[in-house]
Amino acid sequence: MISELLVFFAFLLASFVHTTTGFGSALVGMPILVFAIGLQISAPLLALLSQIVNLGVLWQNWKDLDWRHSLVLIIPSIFGVPIGLLFLKGGHELLLNTILGIILIGYGIFSYFFNNTNKGSDNKLTVKPIRLHWGAIAGFIAGILGGAYNANGPPVIIYASYANQEKGAFRSILQAFFLVNGFVIIAGHAIAGLITKDVLRYSLFGLPGLILGMLMGFYIDRFLTPQRFRNIVVLGIILLGLALILPALYAILE
Repeated sequence: MISELLVFFAFLLASFVHTTTGFGSALVGMPILVFAIGLQISAPLLALLSQIVNLGVLWQNWKDLDWRHSLVLIIPSIFGVPIGLLFLKGGHELLLNTILGIILIGYGIFSYFFNNTNKGSDNKLTVKPIRLHWGAIAGFIAGILGGAYNANGPPVIIYASYANQEKGAFRSILQAFFLVNGFVIIAGHAIAGLITKDVLRYSLFGLPGLILGMLMGFYIDRFLTPQRFRNIVVLGIILLGLALILPALYAILE
C-alpha cells in the first residue's frame, strides 16, 4: 500500500508543478516513481498519465496557442526522433545530460538577470522577436535527443521561454509539443510491450493524485502575475539543469 500512496503523491506533485509552469512533471515525478515501483513501470506510467496534464494545460491556454511556434517545433522533431534512434544511442547519456544541464543553468541565470526586466508600457512582459528557423532547429534537436536519450525537453523549453514571455503562450506551445511527442513515446512503449497490467493498475492510484494536482495548479495560476510566472519558469529551468547535472557529480564522487 505504501507504493500506491507514493504513486498518488508523485502524480499530485508532478501535475501541480507541470500545470503551474508548463513543464517539469518528469523532473518531479520520476524520482519518486522509480523509488516506489521501479523504472520499467514508471516510464510508461508517467508517459500515459502525463498526456492528461498536457491536454488539461493546453485546454486552459488554448486561446493563447501560437500555431507557428508550435508547428515549427513539432514537425522537425518528428524527423529528428528516428535519427536519434539510429545514430545517437551510444552510451553517452550522462555526458549529454551534463552538457544540457550546464546550458539550462546558464540560460536560467542569464534570463533572470537580463531577460526578466523587459516590460512594456502596460507593465506586461514583452515578447522578443525571434526567427522561426531557430524553432525548427530546437525542435529537430529535441527530436534527436528524445529518440536517443529521452531528453527532448531542454531545447524546446529554452526556445519557448525566449520567444514567448506571456504564460499562456509559453505553456500552450510546450503542451502542443509534449502532446504530440507523448503519443509517439506511448506508441513506442506499446510496441515494446511495456503497457502492462501493473502499469494500468498503478494508473488507478496515480490518476486521482494527478487530477488533484491539476486543480491545485489551476487555482494557484489565478494569482500568478506575468512577472511571478516568469520567475517561477526561470527557477524551474535552473532546477531542471541541476537535476541533469547531479547524477554526473554523484558518479564522479563515487
